[in-house]
Amino acid sequence: MKDDAKRIAAYIAKTTPTTVGLKVAEMLTGMKSNFSAAATAWVDRETMVQGILNSKSVQPVQYPFYLNFAREMLKREVAGLDGDSMVAWATVICAKYVGYGLTEAILQDIAQDAFGVTIP
Repeated sequence: MKDDAKRIAAYIAKTTPTTVGLKVAEMLTGMKSNFSAAATAWVDRETMVQGILNSKSVQPVQYPFYLNFAREMLKREVAGLDGDSMVAWATVICAKYVGYGLTEAILQDIAQDAFGVTIP
């Protein structure tokens, strides 16, 4: 078993700026392409939500709250939540935003049209 001095030395060795820099540089290309795909998906989804809000004549001052609902839905979708679990979670989060004063029907439309989730 390693003693504390060896563990500390190994930690210091792997966290030197040159070592860390090489590791980050190695991952950078993949990180950029993954971010690019994610950012495109986020913008597309938010544009879709804004279209729903425009069609429902929502006041622009309320947009950030509806967009936050959509962002929470997207976060769970990216994390892999789907099916009945997503419906159950969306139902809870919908109730949360209704409690903030948002319109339930609009939240249901966002969930259905932008995420394919039917909130009962």
